[in-house]
Amino acid sequence: MTISELVLQLHLMFADNLVGPKSEKELYDFAMRFTPDAAVGIVHDWYPLNKSYYNELQRLNLDNARLKIPFLHYGECLHGVASFNQSMFPQPVGLAASWDTEMVRRVGRAIGTEARGIGVHACLAPVLDICKDPRWGRCQEDWGEDKILTSHMGVAFSSGLSKNGSWSDTDAVVPVMKHFAAHGSPQGGSNGAPYMGHGNREAIEEHLLPFKSAFDLGGVGGVMMAYHELDDVPSHVNPMLYNQLEKWGFDGFVTADDTGMAQLYNGHRVASSPTDAIGQWFNAGGMAQYYDYPLEVFLNATVSLVVNGTVSESLLRSKVRRILGVKYDLGLFDDPYIPDKIDPYQLTIDHVPLTLEAAQKSIVLLENRNNTLPLSLSQQTLKKIALIGPFGDILNYGDYSGQYGAYPVANSSTIRQGILNHLSGTMTTLVTSMGANTWLYNAHYPILGYHLSTNDSSGSLLATYYADTNFTQPLVQRLEVPTMTWGLYPPPGLPSNNFSVIWEGQLHVPVDDTVSGWLGVALGPNTTAKLYIDDTLHVEVPFTKEGNILSNIPDRAYSLQNSTLPPPGSKEFKFEKAKTHKIRLEYQTWNLYQKIENLGSLNSQVYLFGNLVDRHAAVEKSASLAKDADVIVLAVGGAWNSDGESGDRATLGLSANQTQLADAIFALGKPVVLVLQGGRPFAIPEYYSRAAAVLNTYFLGQAGGQAIADVIFGTVNPGGRVPISVPKDEGQLPVYYNYKATARKKWYVDIDPFPQYPFGYGLSYTTFNVSNLHASTTLGGTTNFTLGDTIIFEASIKNTGPKEGSYVAQIYLLQRVSQVVQPVKQLVAFQRIYLDAGESGTVRMELEVDRYLKILNRGYEWELEKGRYVFAMLEHGGWDATWNGNAGGNVTLECV
Repeated sequence: MTISELVLQLHLMFADNLVGPKSEKELYDFAMRFTPDAAVGIVHDWYPLNKSYYNELQRLNLDNARLKIPFLHYGECLHGVASFNQSMFPQPVGLAASWDTEMVRRVGRAIGTEARGIGVHACLAPVLDICKDPRWGRCQEDWGEDKILTSHMGVAFSSGLSKNGSWSDTDAVVPVMKHFAAHGSPQGGSNGAPYMGHGNREAIEEHLLPFKSAFDLGGVGGVMMAYHELDDVPSHVNPMLYNQLEKWGFDGFVTADDTGMAQLYNGHRVASSPTDAIGQWFNAGGMAQYYDYPLEVFLNATVSLVVNGTVSESLLRSKVRRILGVKYDLGLFDDPYIPDKIDPYQLTIDHVPLTLEAAQKSIVLLENRNNTLPLSLSQQTLKKIALIGPFGDILNYGDYSGQYGAYPVANSSTIRQGILNHLSGTMTTLVTSMGANTWLYNAHYPILGYHLSTNDSSGSLLATYYADTNFTQPLVQRLEVPTMTWGLYPPPGLPSNNFSVIWEGQLHVPVDDTVSGWLGVALGPNTTAKLYIDDTLHVEVPFTKEGNILSNIPDRAYSLQNSTLPPPGSKEFKFEKAKTHKIRLEYQTWNLYQKIENLGSLNSQVYLFGNLVDRHAAVEKSASLAKDADVIVLAVGGAWNSDGESGDRATLGLSANQTQLADAIFALGKPVVLVLQGGRPFAIPEYYSRAAAVLNTYFLGQAGGQAIADVIFGTVNPGGRVPISVPKDEGQLPVYYNYKATARKKWYVDIDPFPQYPFGYGLSYTTFNVSNLHASTTLGGTTNFTLGDTIIFEASIKNTGPKEGSYVAQIYLLQRVSQVVQPVKQLVAFQRIYLDAGESGTVRMELEVDRYLKILNRGYEWELEKGRYVFAMLEHGGWDATWNGNAGGNVTLECV
């Protein structure tokens, strides 16, 4: 291979730069103009559900390359494939709250199958950062605050993605674990800020453990480096991190994070030029760049580095060999195309039940005073339920979930929909009011399908697509919701992405009191639209090169400057109870690809949206609507526009507008079921203490609304446990459970140092009895263990209550004498068991001694210390955790 061909295998290409709607060859030739005979190495950010697009680009690549090397296709797979038209599961922090590794494995299996079904070979997942500071906006991407929980969840998810390492199967992908490493402890909770742990020992012992476990046991084949620095050295060039990978025998590929290599020069300032940054990256151990530098810069710099001897050609070849090895193991050299038998749409339908199961099992019951939940519909006392808050009737999936965190719209449910499903056929009524925006400005909220209809059907509008931009060449008709992103690709049946559409039907107003809100259209670049209501032009959005779609997380300045302004593309609209309006939306788009490397082409996008927060008296109207309800469900928390990448926060309370709403609702004196959504815990003791019940639901994915309603009405018994300790106040941070004894030796003068709800905490609608905890080892010991051993803990669990439910057994190693300071307790094993009322069962939990009990000694060598180990089965990781059994809850073993 020539140097140019080698470089191409290490260069990540934006797929928009390679293929377009009209002349794929023209765009491809332009992108490859510096290396016309080389094969494309890696592509990303491309999710065509029509497999012919993928197959055509792969064929184009092989036809034009001197060496017939298929490209590797990256994809985002955080909690679903980033096509945002396939299954969307709970965010990892929610899946972690399930404490159910078997279910998480099945979720990973579903995502891996769907990803490979559209041509994705390598999923940029799982995220194995440990969330030590919940102010960090990306905690939702993690599996909690603990290394053991994260390790087991990461192994389960990776095993599902990779089909236990069976990469060559046409329904398996290569997991790429990230962000390496210790990215979840940033200074001030700010994304990419320096690591705020306690040196390399903590980084290696704690933060690297999930990565090693996923590599050893989960079929991982790649690793992505992190933005931040450890011990003053950026992760992308940190020798400690690369030395650890070498010690593990890691033989996969290493990729930069987006601009992570470039930040060596323009951020961290440890490189004097882009060429220097690229050289440092290669020599440290890095391989593939992300969207760091254009191909011309990357190619010329690498050639010069090889010529002047800074980077050896043999080193470059060794890196490419890793990439080619993964492609070979995926079977791409044998057959790089998507098989005809794969139907991405059917795969998504097949996984609908799993999306609901995962959402149900991810919900944590934090409070349930006077057995408020489940609500009983069999009694005549429950006549009216008020659903109040910004999350009552919107889709809210969190980060990496498409525009406004609301994709997909198909097979989705809101809390309102879920409650209405349960109330069908009863005498109980439901009233709903938003009362506040999800964050500090008037946002776009896509109108949901169940608020729309045509003359012949419900759940959508009738769309007529035209093959031109002037509504003169009708070509295709179909039923759909005008919440669409086509990108470069035209809708099925159209020849290009210069087209026009008319959607027609009815809008059914979903309010229970008159709301003076906004109704409008959000558009991508180079588009225009007219929205007619009852045959009258309501709003016209003019053509612009930028469009009017808001970013998912606008900066603070936007919220401050636009807190009272209408959402872009809207006009004031009076939403009246039970009113139905005729609706017609005319849309025109003139989008073309751009010949600008590493820049996505202009996207065809349209969102019909409404904002049902009354612009005059939002809080007052919500309180008035709820005042005579028998129970109030208050749905508040965080959303796509406050939690996520670039969504770091200094405080952990509700937003100011939601706080005003919550104060007004609690002041009514009614029983309040507090339903919290978001990617981080909330420090709101003033509401926890007053709520009749509290559900922590995180971001539950497409089935979240139905799952929440199922728990509220008791068809599902919640059994999740907290994966991140919930503080009383931000000033307590860090508040994780496995602290060192001296960290809380003295209390603050104004507040105790302990969390509101500790790691591992969660309630149920039933009760359990735990007994007969005992341990054995695979090497035959019952009182001792040694190197190479696995400790097996077993205990009897009985459901002593009136309802089926689940119990999460948790084994903790208590603080022991050691040459390096140990935490007061450390989770070492767990299992969730499901039991019918009155049923008994046995939990069996394994602890791999060499992997999970060794320490880095004072000489920074791994050692299994001999001596006494006390293991306790506790209800949770809090300082006041208690044993729930009839007979002693500790097991003492000797390491020999």
